[in-house]
Amino acid sequence: MFNILLDELPTEYEGFPIDSDFQIGIQIMQVLEDEELTQQEQMRTALSLLYISKDKKGNPMPLPDVQTAVDGVMWFLFGWNHDNNLREGGEKVTDWYIDQWRIYSAFRQQYGINLNDLGAECIGYKIYKTKLSPIYRENRMHFWEFMALLTTLQECAYTRVADIRDKKITGKMGKEERETYERLKRIYALKQSKTVEYTDEQKQAIDEYDIMIEEKKKIK
Repeated sequence: MFNILLDELPTEYEGFPIDSDFQIGIQIMQVLEDEELTQQEQMRTALSLLYISKDKKGNPMPLPDVQTAVDGVMWFLFGWNHDNNLREGGEKVTDWYIDQWRIYSAFRQQYGINLNDLGAECIGYKIYKTKLSPIYRENRMHFWEFMALLTTLQECAYTRVADIRDKKITGKMGKEERETYERLKRIYALKQSKTVEYTDEQKQAIDEYDIMIEEKKKIK
């Protein structure tokens, strides 16, 4: 089992290189929540985002079989969480589009991290000074570190809104308290996330993964 106190953050799954950037993790979660895509389209897109199909010289790299690839996506999204608190069917409390500024400002205020520009000013570089911390890959933040920091934020605008969305309205509440939470829940209610936008490179990677899947089907 992975231990941040002992191990370097992973950059591959079962020997296959992955893009561990926190923005990739966010995009994958957006894709898997996109109701305009079929489940097959969601997973196919997620796979193409996570797995690196070409090396630095542009040469093709081997990709995992479908089952291994899907297992890798689930591991990437949840492998950082060692608590037994992944709820099924619970209220969604975060939307990566609606909450973007609340999350961005919280990281700036509490950690001194600019999520839009993780270069030489990132907290990892300040701590280690002469070289980038192992928790950064090419000046970028690993998705697992991002989630660890996100889920341990001190009280801020983001955590207050998340708590309101997660709050259960019960009969034990007084009339004023119940009306207050009902009003706040309407204000911060989540709607469908904005459709994910991909770069030309990501679109090409999606097409290449589709081709690879089709070729494997022909071989079988």
